[in-house]
Amino acid sequence: MSVVDPKMDGEPLSPESTEDNFIPGDLSNLTTYRSSSMLTRFFCSTCNAHMFFRSNVQTDPDNNTPVFWTVMWGVLEKTDGIITLDGHIFIGDTLDGGIADHIRSFAGNPLKRLKGWKEGNTEELTLGWNAGEGYKNPETLPIDNPAEYWLVPGKEPTDPIRFMSAHCLCNDCRLSSGGQIQSWTIVPNELILDPATQAPIDLVEPSKRPKGLKQYVSSDGKHRESCGTCGATVFWWREMKEGESPHLDVATALFDQAAAGGARAESWICWYNKLIFKDYALSGEVSTALEEGVKAATATASA
Repeated sequence: MSVVDPKMDGEPLSPESTEDNFIPGDLSNLTTYRSSSMLTRFFCSTCNAHMFFRSNVQTDPDNNTPVFWTVMWGVLEKTDGIITLDGHIFIGDTLDGGIADHIRSFAGNPLKRLKGWKEGNTEELTLGWNAGEGYKNPETLPIDNPAEYWLVPGKEPTDPIRFMSAHCLCNDCRLSSGGQIQSWTIVPNELILDPATQAPIDLVEPSKRPKGLKQYVSSDGKHRESCGTCGATVFWWREMKEGESPHLDVATALFDQAAAGGARAESWICWYNKLIFKDYALSGEVSTALEEGVKAATATASA
C-alpha cells in the first residue's frame, strides 16, 4: 500500500565501485517491467523484490540517459537518519486516503497530503478525506466457523463479516517486496477463486496453479506468490495446522478499491490495531510513525 523510493545520485553501481572508480551495476538478474510511459521497474528475478525505478524520460533526445533512478527503501541496510518523509502523493487515487491515514506524521512532523503530484500543484486533502465513491458491501460470507480470529463480525448480527488486515514489518516481507511495510489481509481459501476455473484457488498442485504466479519459498514452509510479469506481491501462505480452516494472506494493495470504497477497503476488512513483527522493523522511525497512525485510525473506526 506504500511505495517509498528516494532518488539516487546517478545510476546503480557495482559493490566493487570506489569513490574514484564508478563501475555500473550488473542488473542482469533483475526483471524489468514498464509500468507506464514514464517509468520502468526493476525487480529480483528470483524473489520478485522491487529494487529500482528508472525514469523513461530522456534528458537529451540523442542519448539514453534517464532523468533519474530511485531505489526502494526496503532493500537498503539502513534508513534512519538518512531518509526522511515529507508527505504523501496521489492520495486522490486512493479514494479513502489510503495508508496516509495510517502514517500521519514522521519524526514528529505532520506529513503533507497531496491529491496528486504535479509541479506547482499543491492541493492537499484533509485527514479522513473520502471521495464519496459507492462500494459493494458483501451481503453474506459462507463461513462455517466465524470464531476464527481472522474473521471479524460486525457490530450488529446483520452486518457482514470482515477480514482481518495488518501491516507487517518483518525482514522476510521487506526483503521479498522491497518495501518496509507489507500489508496483508487474511482470507479463507474458499473465497479466492481462480478466474480460469471459478474454483477455489490451488497453489499446491503444479497443474492447477494459476498461470502467471511465481512462487518463492522465503523460509521453511513459507510460500510467497507474486506476479511473474510486473513483480506485484500477491499471496503468502503456509501449510495449515491440524484443526485450522484453510486460509492465506492476500496483499491488501491488490483489492479493487472502487468496489471496496477505497485503498484501505474498510467495507471489506478490519484493520488490526497493532503492527506485526514491530521489533524486526528496519526503521524505528517508520515503526513509530505507523504504530501511532494505526492506533489513531482504528480508534476512530471503532468509536
